[in-house]
Amino acid sequence: MKTLTKKFSQSLVAAAVVMSAAAMVAMPTQARDLPEIRNDVFQVANSGAYPPFSYVDTQGNLVGFDVDIAEALAEKMGVEVNVQTSPWNGIIAALAGGRFDACICSMSITEERQRAVDFTDSYYSAGLSVWVQSDNDEINSIDDFAGKRIGSTLGETGNQWAVENGQGKWRNQTFQGLPDMMNALTTGRVDAMIADDVPVLVAMQENAPAIKMVDVGELPRWPAAISIQKNKPELLAALNTALAEIKEDGTYQAIVDKWIGEGANIE
Repeated sequence: MKTLTKKFSQSLVAAAVVMSAAAMVAMPTQARDLPEIRNDVFQVANSGAYPPFSYVDTQGNLVGFDVDIAEALAEKMGVEVNVQTSPWNGIIAALAGGRFDACICSMSITEERQRAVDFTDSYYSAGLSVWVQSDNDEINSIDDFAGKRIGSTLGETGNQWAVENGQGKWRNQTFQGLPDMMNALTTGRVDAMIADDVPVLVAMQENAPAIKMVDVGELPRWPAAISIQKNKPELLAALNTALAEIKEDGTYQAIVDKWIGEGANIE
């Protein structure tokens, strides 16, 4: 995210929903390139635990920004799509192993991940942020993490940052998704959490938890992109073309307006 030009949308149903096992369906045993996908169904994964980008709503439906992006891209590519959930900490292994054709899951591009999968062009940018309870005046810098319990989502860039920089200075506690982690912060089970900024800001508009962002100095930012199995050139090209088309015709901005906030700019 570069800037948010207007107030975030308050249309998020509930940030505390959990991933449903019922969302899992039959998956291919080997990822395919575009010709094989055209003869079948485009199998796409996300965590289902990262509102507003993907989550299971109160009716049990998998919804969110990334779900709508997947459906819009599939329409441009002329393929049928099946969007399903997979635990975040194993999603790259599942993709590399051929369980899915793509992960449209707000995945940040990192050097480590690029060794395992290929990425499309970026479709937005995200940055890490630190959050504490509203009445916490003890944490104002990274140095103040010393001896504290720091929450992060297992397998996400925030968790990687916390592990690499902690080195015994603080205690890392991991969670399967943002709702669980936010609950741990508001109930005092962790002293601070580190997470991508956009989903926390959006969740706050609906639930108004008693937390605040702390400016601890510059934290990493990464472009988010679609990941696919390596050496699938036709699929990669088709996804990049479709991305460009939905940005050109206004479809992308309509999805941003729906899930992030009207007029928001997260590219």
